[in-house]
Amino acid sequence: MPFLFSGDFHVHAKTIKGVQYVTFSFFSGEQTIFDKVGEMIVQSCVTAKKVEIPSESLVGSGIALDGE
Repeated sequence: MPFLFSGDFHVHAKTIKGVQYVTFSFFSGEQTIFDKVGEMIVQSCVTAKKVEIPSESLVGSGIALDGE
């Protein structure tokens, strides 16, 4: 289960060849998982700026240009 809020922790125990290993994970971030996912969604929706390619750089490349 993911961490949701600051101060959350997760305990995981696993036994391998008779030895029990226990790990503790703590979350002390400034953003909740909801804020972080929301931020990632907003960033993925931002459009990139259109790159202008001068026609001189396309000479000899075989790329067809609109209107030419």
